[in-house]
Amino acid sequence: MPRTKLSRERLVYVRETYVGRIIIFCEGQTEQYYFDYFADILNKDKYNDVEVKTELGGGNAQGVLNAANKFLKDEHNNRKFDKYKKYLAFDCDAPSDVQRVINDAAASANDYKLLVSNFLFEVWLLMHFEDITEEYKRQTIYNKLTEHLNVEYKKASKGIIRKVISNGDIEKAIENAKLLDEQYAKENKSIFSSIEIMNPYTNVYELVEQLLVAISK
Repeated sequence: MPRTKLSRERLVYVRETYVGRIIIFCEGQTEQYYFDYFADILNKDKYNDVEVKTELGGGNAQGVLNAANKFLKDEHNNRKFDKYKKYLAFDCDAPSDVQRVINDAAASANDYKLLVSNFLFEVWLLMHFEDITEEYKRQTIYNKLTEHLNVEYKKASKGIIRKVISNGDIEKAIENAKLLDEQYAKENKSIFSSIEIMNPYTNVYELVEQLLVAISK
């Protein structure tokens, strides 16, 4: 399992963080396969339970929120996942009023934690190989991933996700995403007010860092 453990220095920094029981509602299978990679490792430990849901996603940010709300409204699901941390993972390419979706999700009684990528989840994947500081078009991102992976990038591919994690550098991705986050904060921008002008952006690192800590223990 190459490059999926954090350095000793980072472990000290986040030593109080743990995963425990979480459920992640994803927009698509690309995100699902990425989080499944870590869930498969962590769920071997009885103290962790990482559930990943995507088939109900609906294809965009609004669909993810709707699906999560519907899923948790079910009495059985609500009881089972009541104590779980609940994450929504989605892109910002749709719908056009994605800022409203983010604010609706943040205001939900389900206490969602948001994993937002602008404008694509692939921004996070590309950070495994290079620093991203400027906005790229969709095809440019795909082309860059193809170059790094030495195979055509395709969405919803378990093999591609394994190659990203195995051949890329997750710590590099975390650092890149964190630096962008800090820069936006200095400019008084946040996903709750300014997502449309925060491109590139992803805060997926916030959960991934926790997953890696749990794996490294």
